[in-house]
Amino acid sequence: MKALVCVDGSPVTNEGLKCAVDALRIDIEYTLLYVLEEHGIYDSYRRIFKEDLKRIEELFEDVDSEKEAAKKIFVLPLCEYMRKHGLSVRAIVREGPAGEEILDELREGKYDLVMLGQRKSLSPARRLLGGTLTEVMRNADTCVMIVRPPRP
Repeated sequence: MKALVCVDGSPVTNEGLKCAVDALRIDIEYTLLYVLEEHGIYDSYRRIFKEDLKRIEELFEDVDSEKEAAKKIFVLPLCEYMRKHGLSVRAIVREGPAGEEILDELREGKYDLVMLGQRKSLSPARRLLGGTLTEVMRNADTCVMIVRPPRP
């Protein structure tokens, strides 16, 4: 069985995945996917970690591309966490609109399950029009698991 786990670098998604790790089966091949959207890693990082802007500049010195930086910042720490819990996991970073890239990876990788995180709150417009989560739920040809943050 193959499972695609979509991460966005947000604390909510990271904590949700860490909570779920103990419940995950070790006989599944996991792939962590981060999608680098058109606005680039710097904007993603600034949105998520406003207080750590200096870190991204330091990391850019050690890597050749935004995809490498995204993998190093958002995906590899979670891969290490999962490996410490005995899970087999690999990391992928794709570029483009998040929903399209997730769906493309699902088709290309022939996954049996996709896991996505849901942010704590969505604006009324976002709930009405839908976002990445809605697009994947409507169009995925596989099981979709939503990881929601705990309520305060």
